Parts: sequence; structure tokens; C-alpha cells
Amino acid sequence: MNPRERVLTTIAHKEPDRVPLFFNAIEAKFVRAISQGDMVKAWNQLGVDVFVIARRSWCEDKPTGLGYSPDPPPPEESLGGAIYAGWNGVDEFGRRWKHGRYVGGAVATRDDLRKYSPEPKLNERYSRPLMEDWKKNYSDHAVALFSHSGPLGLTIEAFGLIDFCYALFDKRALIQESAELKTEWFIETSKYAVQLGVDFVIMGDDMGFKGHGYVSPSDFKELAFPYYRRIVDSISVPVFWHSEGYIRDYIPMAVEAGIKGLHGMEPEAGMDMGEIKREFGKDLVLLGNADGNQILCQSDLELVRREVDRCLKEGMKGGGYMLSIAGSAHEGIQLEALIEMCRYLQQVGVYSKKI
Repeated sequence: MNPRERVLTTIAHKEPDRVPLFFNAIEAKFVRAISQGDMVKAWNQLGVDVFVIARRSWCEDKPTGLGYSPDPPPPEESLGGAIYAGWNGVDEFGRRWKHGRYVGGAVATRDDLRKYSPEPKLNERYSRPLMEDWKKNYSDHAVALFSHSGPLGLTIEAFGLIDFCYALFDKRALIQESAELKTEWFIETSKYAVQLGVDFVIMGDDMGFKGHGYVSPSDFKELAFPYYRRIVDSISVPVFWHSEGYIRDYIPMAVEAGIKGLHGMEPEAGMDMGEIKREFGKDLVLLGNADGNQILCQSDLELVRREVDRCLKEGMKGGGYMLSIAGSAHEGIQLEALIEMCRYLQQVGVYSKKI
């Protein structure tokens, strides 16, 4: 199978030749070390099966992704990683940034919300020539859309977590209006990516701390579920959900809304992928959940191999599983550990070798 066939077979909940490899994001330092800054070459050298395109967004006059450029902002302006490098001020959604790191929200009133509800800007958010190049020269790979722009997570960040919690009691209508606006924005920008050729959409909507979610299940039912369902119903390709943290209590509602896959399942937050596979494996494609907080941040490669073995044991049976880090390939991960995770998957992730 080629990578795209492997991924589409997995999405169909069938067993491909081997478990696909997926990254939602890879930090610039790895791309430079592996392939002198060429992302496609880095993906291919690691054996990645899915190319990922993101929506471009802006803070003041600076776009996302400056950390990947040939002349990136200095490390002291890249504290949140390459994607948000150089960001200082308030972005187009009302999120505050300092030295490339998120520090809070700027939305407190309806006027603020209207000010920080951007236009789709479809031709500016995506590179049509890039997608055309991928479709021409890398048609054997699947393509996914991913960015942190889900309706409730983006609302929380625009308000700031503490102010959002107060708003649950005294500005609930404003929260709902924000989720409405962000849902329509998400749908329109996703539809355009589908026209460009993406095979599935991953909605980044972080909703969990370690051990518990951001909101109660009843609040999730009211403030996330209907918007997730509208997104799923409006987009013609499968919609997956990415969230870090503990979101176990929300998964049944995500399934009811029509979400087809789940990326993350952070082990340190208490997410048990084996249990999720048993309970929801017929409904959800699972992408995860290698430990990117500890195991991949050290140099004992035997521990890395054991982690891959655990993930495959919990996720691969029957298909519907892609190996991925529970979050992203962030700055703290060791290059040798990252490479070994990818190499070892090629060795043991084949379906003729049951783990």
C-alpha cells in the first residue's frame, strides 16, 4: 500500500499493511536537523503517511509559521514554538501573545467579539500552489487540515480561561455567540480546504486539564456538542477532534455529534487509549497516544520502543489506528527518540506481526 491507501483503509476501520504514522505538528528544529528545513523531506524521511496543512492566521501583521522561515525570530521571541514565533500583541481572534506564547484573552464584551471575529480570507489562509504541488508530486500521501481553531477552545482562549469561567455564569449568551461565529468561520475555511483536496479535517479544540475537563459534561453538551454536530454535517470529509488533557467524559457526545476520529489521548492526563479503543473503537479512528511529555523527552531508546509497543498493543487491532504523539513534536522532545519511534514503527507496526 502507498501512504494514502494505508490511511484511507485505516479511516474505514480496516487493517492496512501497517499502522500509519501521523504528526499534527513538528517543531522547526527537527525539520532543520532532518532535512535542512524542508518539511516534505522531513516527513518522508520519518515515514509520515499524512501531510498536514494549516490555516494561516495573524497577530498584528505577523502570520503563523515564522519559526519555520529561513530567517526565524530569535528563541526569546519563540517561547511558544515555531508556529507562533514572533507574535506579540492581540491576534485576530482576541488572544493575547507575548514573546510567541499565549498569555490570555482580550474579549470581554460583544464589541470585542465583533472586533475579533475575522473574515475567512480563504485565499490568504491557504497556499493553493502548495496544495497543487502536493497533489501533483505526492498524490500517494493523504492530506489533512489541522489547526487549533475549534469553536469552544478558541472561545475559551479569546476570553481567557478565568474570565471564561466567570462568563459561564454572567455572559453565557456571549459565549454562545462566540461559538456560533467561530463555528461558521471553521466551516467556511474547512470547506475551502476540502476543495483544495484534503482527505480529512482535524478540529483542534483543547478541552482538558490533567485529570479533568475544562467544563462540566452538561456545559459541553450545551456549548460544544451542537457546534461539533453542525461542523460534521457541513463538511464532506471525515472530521476528527484533537484535544490535549482529560476529555474522557466528552467522548460519547463527540461520537453522537458524528466525530470520526480522536487525536491526542494524553497519557499523563489520565487518558487510557486501550479503554477508549474497547469502548469506542468501532466509532472512532484513534491517533495517539505516545508520551511526548516524558518518554520522548529522554534518550533511552529502549523506553521509546516499549512505548511504541504499548501504543500498538492498545490501538492497532482491527485497524482504525494511527501512531502519533499525544500532542505535537515539540521542542522538548529528543531528536534521537523521535527518529527511533518512527523507525521502530516501520519494524513492528505491520499487521502480519501482531503485538
